[in-house]
Amino acid sequence: MMDILTAEEYWQLREEAIETNGKRLVHHDGFDEIRQGEHELFRDLTHYIELRPGFEMVIGENTYHSDFNYCSPHYDQPYPLISKFHISGSFRTITPGIKEISDDYIEQVGKSYLYYLPDLEEIHQYSTNEHLLVICIFIDIDVFKNFSQGFELLPAPLQALISKNSPPRFHSTVGEITPAMFAILQQILKPPYQGIMKRMYLESKVLELLALQLDQFLHREQAICRVANLRPVDIEKVYHARDILISQVENPPSLFDLTDLVGLGARKLRYCFREVFGTTVFGYLHDYRMQQAKIMLAGTKMQVAEVANAVGYAHLGYFAKSFKDKFGISPKEFQFGKKTLK
Repeated sequence: MMDILTAEEYWQLREEAIETNGKRLVHHDGFDEIRQGEHELFRDLTHYIELRPGFEMVIGENTYHSDFNYCSPHYDQPYPLISKFHISGSFRTITPGIKEISDDYIEQVGKSYLYYLPDLEEIHQYSTNEHLLVICIFIDIDVFKNFSQGFELLPAPLQALISKNSPPRFHSTVGEITPAMFAILQQILKPPYQGIMKRMYLESKVLELLALQLDQFLHREQAICRVANLRPVDIEKVYHARDILISQVENPPSLFDLTDLVGLGARKLRYCFREVFGTTVFGYLHDYRMQQAKIMLAGTKMQVAEVANAVGYAHLGYFAKSFKDKFGISPKEFQFGKKTLK
């Protein structure tokens, strides 16, 4: 293994990169800071945003010019709950000797994470030419508590953060970044406002993003309970079936073709799919198509017919009816902002 930089050495390199070949914009929008620097080992652009005291967001965009390892200490007091979204790039994290989490894991592009890991040190390993774009949200536990008293609806690790004075550590791969999450992440990266309106806009989007992630986390925990009686190999085949549907959304295979592709009988695939995802195979595909269509209509200049074709609907009228049944308005009404979604 190559040398591991300490946190102090790493931050010193970043400060040198800013001073010699970069810039620092303090209070760029009145409430944030941008740090940009170029070093022979890396290129770094980091945007620190305080949404409110105890509630912050960091947008980090980094490219490493060679393999790069550094030690990241987690000794902040109080330590926050952290939500992370990997929009681009992946890296390896080593955390030896901590019983609550894996010794060695990869944080992957396209996934979101939620964790509370105080009083430890991690080693982050980055690969040459890996381009990272990651959004991290930091929320103090006391701020998190202030949102509601309905904590019994939360997954067990989050309930422990609220109810215990010394809550246990946890690190959870919540799941894939969904189309709805991705749309919000793009809005966060390109906010349409400046100053106080930008801060208000970003806080509202971050809260919306966290609500989606917590809902996904809750459904994941419920799915784990549901699949306790399923074989791991069958669960893996169900996820494979889901991935095939998503990758072939324009022209998905029939149920029987899908069974051949994943190696499960039709009856067993239907049963296991419902146990894992809480819906039918093609119910899942329908919801995914509708969410994709919503993103395309909101974020592109595509015609409604083009969107329909892109998500696998040959008949425009059937697509429009399906969209209205799902969201309560027609695709055109949604695209032109005449009505809001139900």
